[in-house]
Amino acid sequence: MSGVPPGGAERTVRLGVDAHVLDGKYQGSRTWLVEVLRRLPHHLPGNVEVVAYSRDPQAAAALAPGTGVRWRRLPRWPAPLRILLYWPFAARRHGLELLLTQYICPPFGGGGQLVVVHDVLFETHPELFGALTRWRNRLLVRASVRRARVVLTVSRYSRRALLARYRVPSARVRLAPNGVDPVPLATARRGRRGSTGRPYLLFVGRLEPRKNLGLALDVLDRVRHRGVRLVVVGRDDAESPRTLARLQEDPDAVHLADVHPARLAELYAAAELLLYPSVAEGWGIPVLEAQAAGTPVVASSLTAVPEAGGPACRYADPTAPDAADRFAVLVEQILEQPPPRPDPVALDHVARHDWEGTARAVSTAVAQALGRPGPAGEGRPGPGRATTDHGPPAGSTPRAAPTPSSTGTRSSTPTPTPAQSSTGAANLTGAANLTGRKSAT
Repeated sequence: MSGVPPGGAERTVRLGVDAHVLDGKYQGSRTWLVEVLRRLPHHLPGNVEVVAYSRDPQAAAALAPGTGVRWRRLPRWPAPLRILLYWPFAARRHGLELLLTQYICPPFGGGGQLVVVHDVLFETHPELFGALTRWRNRLLVRASVRRARVVLTVSRYSRRALLARYRVPSARVRLAPNGVDPVPLATARRGRRGSTGRPYLLFVGRLEPRKNLGLALDVLDRVRHRGVRLVVVGRDDAESPRTLARLQEDPDAVHLADVHPARLAELYAAAELLLYPSVAEGWGIPVLEAQAAGTPVVASSLTAVPEAGGPACRYADPTAPDAADRFAVLVEQILEQPPPRPDPVALDHVARHDWEGTARAVSTAVAQALGRPGPAGEGRPGPGRATTDHGPPAGSTPRAAPTPSSTGTRSSTPTPTPAQSSTGAANLTGAANLTGRKSAT
């Protein structure tokens, strides 16, 4: 990409970004986009202008202040009209040379396409989705992956699934992994104090069947004799009524639907451990956040979760017939003999997953889409990025790892953002507020 016209001055290249996800529910794709927009302009050539589109540009701009992103209002059109009509119009009207979307891109027009596909669980785990969702995603995501100049995804697990299912050239599918902002989590870790309330296990995620809250409650049944509670952070997102009723009725369970990021960091740091039994994930941001806060993790051994968790986590198969017993054994091990806090192996893993590296990977993809290819294949991680998968086999304890040479990361973002499962602010301060509190919604 030279970008130099005959007159000698570099012409402006506009990268449009579909940021409608910022107006919706808190989830991993929203977190990914917020963190990338905060950093991407600093990694792009000076002649590349980022133009992001949101239904509420003022609120969206507050999530990524001082970055040079230009915000435009996105009409409140239904998704089919936005994809089919608005993006081709905006590309012509606003001079967009590239358009970055998530999962689905326009079938025609809209400039050159970069599409971010966080996962293809609707292909690999179709039983988790309704028939209409499966049909729609298989048709539209497949077409988008094949049309895009560059496809970005967040894990090696998802990249392998994309290549296997859609058979696109591997050089077009690049990694831009999720990361973590360690500053607020490390602050909470250093300020960790003994709680005056009961010890608790923490569950973070939207309440939907895939996240496996029911299994977390089963584990609680098996370890409650140790005096622990289960604190659940996240809003209902089509969870089964039976599981929601169990959560509400269990005297040892606390449900916090809305949690401010600083409060969530405190909850991570004060927890005995994070319990993350999800059946399927394209990544698993809470696993990384908990480790940044110095908290042990017991997690699913399936899909991309071990990639997110690395060698310090303990893993079990959430689909095994005796899954609750397996998870309970690992929880009991940590309660009986807590690992170091923070665990240097965990901090080394965290240091390999910073959002600056994610922004660098997106910048490389932009250059490739504009005709200046980066390294072929998965994409080259920036300094401090993970280059291998670390997840141990199902049900195993952490395998040995060398003493890390670095236990910190660089971050240019002073203001924490909501975690993927947080949904606003709650008037809660300090771990002691859990004492005697059934729920706060």
